[in-house]
Amino acid sequence: MQLSCYERFKAGEELHIEEINALIKSLKNILSKGGIVVVSEGNSLITTYNLDSFNRKKTK
Repeated sequence: MQLSCYERFKAGEELHIEEINALIKSLKNILSKGGIVVVSEGNSLITTYNLDSFNRKKTK
C-alpha cells in the first residue's frame, strides 16, 4: 500500500516537486471555494463538503 503525500511528509520522507505542485493546486482550489469541512471519526475520513454549501432554504 502506498502512503499519501501527507503521511510520507509526516514520516519525514522527502516529496517530489510534482507532488508538491499538485498539493498547492489542490489547496488553491479549496481556498477559491471558501474552505471545506472534513467529517471524520478516529483516523477514518467519512466525507468532505464545501464550507458554504449548506442552504437553510432547501431544508424547509
